[in-house]
Amino acid sequence: MNAAPRTRAGFVGLGNIGKPMALQLAGTDGIELWVHDIAPEPVAELSAAGAKTTASVAELATAVDVLSVMVRDDDQVRQVLAEVLTAVGERPEGAPLTVLVHSTVAPATPAELAATAHPHGVHVLDAPVSGGPMGAAEGTLAILVGGSPEAYAAAGPVLAAMGSKVVHAGSVGTGTRFKLARNLLHFASFTAATEAQRLAEAAGLDLVALGDVVRHTDAITGGPGAIMHRDTTAPIEETDFWHGIFGHVVALGEKDLGFAIALADELGVEVPLARLALERLAPGLGMSGAGPAEPVEDKFADLPEARARGLRKMEEVYGFDMADGEGDFFRYTADHLFGDIWQRPGLTTRDRRLLLIGLLAGQGAADVLGIQIPAAYANGELSEDELREIVVFLSHYAGWPNGARMNTVVEEAIGKARRKAQRS
Repeated sequence: MNAAPRTRAGFVGLGNIGKPMALQLAGTDGIELWVHDIAPEPVAELSAAGAKTTASVAELATAVDVLSVMVRDDDQVRQVLAEVLTAVGERPEGAPLTVLVHSTVAPATPAELAATAHPHGVHVLDAPVSGGPMGAAEGTLAILVGGSPEAYAAAGPVLAAMGSKVVHAGSVGTGTRFKLARNLLHFASFTAATEAQRLAEAAGLDLVALGDVVRHTDAITGGPGAIMHRDTTAPIEETDFWHGIFGHVVALGEKDLGFAIALADELGVEVPLARLALERLAPGLGMSGAGPAEPVEDKFADLPEARARGLRKMEEVYGFDMADGEGDFFRYTADHLFGDIWQRPGLTTRDRRLLLIGLLAGQGAADVLGIQIPAAYANGELSEDELREIVVFLSHYAGWPNGARMNTVVEEAIGKARRKAQRS
């Protein structure tokens, strides 16, 4: 009985990920491996593992059936392919060459490479990988392949030796698009992680412990991939299985994002990604019925950061829209009092509000209480019972007339909020 023919595989680019990928090929039965790299050390290591070595890419191209390329960037890939094409005339007749481009390149580059190679009878597959050096060393990479079914079949034994999740995404170029979508999530998540770290650090938390918890819970829940089971991003009908599940996700997400943003505001931490997530979570999951929400314009975006920060805090504290003002007094109020003092660590917005209400009650400043109390109630900082208890308590210190005026403000704020809720 004849043994199955061996696949002659070549590998160019024995770097951080390329070398362990090549070592997987070297240890796979049925594959004869040839390698080339300008650095001698990894070539020597592959030779010790049983690979054959060549002095040039051109020599490699004449010896193998499937050639993997894992170099730094688009220009280096083009250079390797150019050297390959100079040598294809020396290949045995009827022995097609398939080139696997594992480098992550620009979306248009794979089609360009395929068009360049086609007249020479060379098939190009874009086959970027996901899983990093660890996945490469363990042979558990995800390999995302774009190209013709015939070329994909020819490369099958090589792909299977290097990855445990091989996806034929479609025509040439789709593997790269697949990888770019994956990496968008990857690096956007990294950026969100740095935002969470800044919030945790400002709150006095252990950042290393936070990282441990994130890795632990993501291993249980699946991380962002846990919501990626639908085959469309279209709005979800109420009768759809996912409507109830994602409705629950939205409810929890909006609640927790709201709390996190409130904490960030108290601690003076900028969390733009959290604010964007709060805005886009529901429509992104398909729960709005209207597609992705339009970005909300930041009316303070053109102002200096200190002024914009202060005006945002003034809107939160006062409970109504603010506009920029002029003069030294407004500058001290917006830039210093609200841009700095109200946002210092150590006291929450609620803490400061309670202190201010007590001070205003002692001064009999019912007009300013008429701003602070409704805002505290509307923001959820103080409940009806808490407001009424504050009136009773402060009346014993600020005097009954001041307490009576404060009681009027409280009851008017509660009554107005109830009437508004009934109308809606």
